[in-house]
Amino acid sequence: MEKSEIRRELIKKRDEISDDIWNEHSKTIEKNIMKSRLYKECSKLLLYVDYHGEVGTFTLIEDALINGKAVYLPKVHEGFNEARMDFYRIASSYELVDGPLGIPEPIPNVEKCFSYEDFKDEKLLMIVPGVAFDLNGNRLGYGKGYYDNYLKDKPNIVTVGVCFSMQLKDEIPADESDVKLDLIVTEKTPLDKIDSDKFK
Repeated sequence: MEKSEIRRELIKKRDEISDDIWNEHSKTIEKNIMKSRLYKECSKLLLYVDYHGEVGTFTLIEDALINGKAVYLPKVHEGFNEARMDFYRIASSYELVDGPLGIPEPIPNVEKCFSYEDFKDEKLLMIVPGVAFDLNGNRLGYGKGYYDNYLKDKPNIVTVGVCFSMQLKDEIPADESDVKLDLIVTEKTPLDKIDSDKFK
């Protein structure tokens, strides 16, 4: 199947998930991530605000803030030749405002912008949304390329894609510009599969 066909199919399936199942599966994914060594040991956590049926992240955001982690959320920038976004540190979820795509975003502040060059030697963890993923770590987003462009030159960030199990396929089409993720986590992923040797 082409990327566009997979995208349409899985967005439709995700939209059909009941609120109860969405909440149950999201909580399972969040709780297992919070129990993992990857999460406990990371110094900087880059997250997203869930939108349009994506795996929920509110519990993760609040837990990380309560536990004193540096939490960064994405801000999409418009008017550039390529899809561009940056991550900004927040101290509270109340700091978010609606962005151009209708997704809550942090208010851009140069002093709060995540600097990969400054932090690349620390334990960095990013939780990544998507429409589809496969067993090889490939990810299919909405087709804009925001995450691929952001991650292409940041190899020291450990990337964990989160999705519901019906979004995980054996294989999806991938291009040279697509950045593979380190791990994929669904509501069925056991805890021992989440931890890796990325943090030593």
